[in-house]
Amino acid sequence: MYHSVTGKRLVECLNQRDGTTYTVRQFFDKIYVPLFFGSARLLQYVNNSPFDQEISKQKKAVTQALLGDCLQRVHDKVQGLEPDASFFLGGPASGSTETTSGQVTSMRVPVSDEDVYASWIGAALGLTVQGGFTLLIDSDDVLLMTYDGWVQYRRLLEQTPNLKQFQINTWNGQWVANRMSKAFDFDPAADKDGNALETQPWVQLLFALSYHYREGPVHQLLAYVYSLGQSNKTVGFIRLNLPEVRRLADLYRQLYTVPPGLPPGSFEQLYNTELSFRAACERTEVGLRALRPKDVFNAQRGIPKPPKNVEPKQQLAFDTYQTWIIAMLNNTELMNRAKELAESLYQFRKQEERGKNTNKNMVDDLLKKRNRREFIEGLTEVLQKDSAKCDLFEQAVADLLALPADNVPLFLTLLSFEYAVAVAKA
Repeated sequence: MYHSVTGKRLVECLNQRDGTTYTVRQFFDKIYVPLFFGSARLLQYVNNSPFDQEISKQKKAVTQALLGDCLQRVHDKVQGLEPDASFFLGGPASGSTETTSGQVTSMRVPVSDEDVYASWIGAALGLTVQGGFTLLIDSDDVLLMTYDGWVQYRRLLEQTPNLKQFQINTWNGQWVANRMSKAFDFDPAADKDGNALETQPWVQLLFALSYHYREGPVHQLLAYVYSLGQSNKTVGFIRLNLPEVRRLADLYRQLYTVPPGLPPGSFEQLYNTELSFRAACERTEVGLRALRPKDVFNAQRGIPKPPKNVEPKQQLAFDTYQTWIIAMLNNTELMNRAKELAESLYQFRKQEERGKNTNKNMVDDLLKKRNRREFIEGLTEVLQKDSAKCDLFEQAVADLLALPADNVPLFLTLLSFEYAVAVAKA
C-alpha cells in the first residue's frame, strides 16, 4: 500500500509545483502510461500486466490503438476484479500457490481504484541500490527530482538501442544521486558492454542526500526499503541519519586532502563499506556505524601497511579508515593521544642495538592486542623496560578504562594506524 501513498503524493506535489489539476487516474492515463509504455522499449516491467503480455512478450509495434487497448484492459481489471499483483503493484498474488502468496488473506482490505493506479506511479519512484533493494524516500524533493528524471531515461533508451529496458528504478538511483551531488554532467554508469545500467552504490546515494539537506530543517529521512520480484521482500521503514553521514565526509576534509592523481570527490566516490545495504538496515537506522569501511579491522591481525610509496587509492583507503574510527570515537583528544602514544612506541623500538628486534617484537605484539586487559599487560611490559614515558602510558591506560567496551577495539585500531604512519615517516 505504500506504493499507493507515494504515487498519490507525487501527483499532489506536481499539481502544487506545476499548477496542474490532475487526478491520480488522469495522471496515470495522460502522463505515466504514454511515457512508460508508449514505445516498444518499456521503462518499467509489470509482470503479467496487459503491457507485458501484449508489448513485452509479443514484441508488437506500439501504436496508439494497441496502447489504448492495453490501457483499457487495465481499467477493466481495476473496475471488475479484486486487486492482485498483476495490476496492483506491491499487492498480493492472485492465488495461494504463487511465490508472493504470503500476502494473500481472506480478510477484505479496502483498496480504491485510485490506490491501484497510484501503486504503478509509486513503484516507478523507487531508487534501487546495490544489493537489489529499493528505497521509497519520504521527501517531496526526492519524489519531484525522481519524476523529472523519467523523461531523461526515456530519451536515453531511445538514443541507445542496445541498452536494456525496464531499469527505471536503477536509473532513479543514479539520477537522484547525481542531481543531489550537483554533478550536472551526468553520464549514466553502465556495464562494460554498455548493455545495462549499473546499480547505484547505496553509500554514494546517502552522501548525496546528506549534502542536499545540509541547510534547512531536514536532518533525517524515512525510507521504505523493499524488493519486488518473483519473491517480494520487505525490510520496512528505515531512518537515514544524514548529519552522521555528512559529518564523516566533513571530518575527512578537516584531517586529510585527497591524494594527488585522484579527483576531488574521490572520498565519496570510492568509499567502500563493509556491510551490505540489507545488513546496514538491521539497526533500523543507517548512519555512521553502518558506514564502517571495508576491511577496517584487518589491523586486528597485525600492524596495517604504512602509507609509504603506495598508490593514491591505497592512501585514500588508509585515511578513510582513520577518519571513520575518529568519527566513531567522537573525541579529537583521543586522536591526538593515540598519535602521541604511537610516536612513543616507535621511539622505544628505535632504542635497541642494531641487529636486535626485541623492542620491535614487543611493540608488534602489543599492537595485536584487541582487549583492555591484554593491552594494559603488554604496555606494562614495555614500561618495565623503559619508564621514561610513564605519564604517557598512564594516560593511555586511563583513556582505555574510560572507554565503553565497544570503543576499545576502535581506539586500539586507531593506534595501529598511527604507528604505521610513524614508521612510514621515519
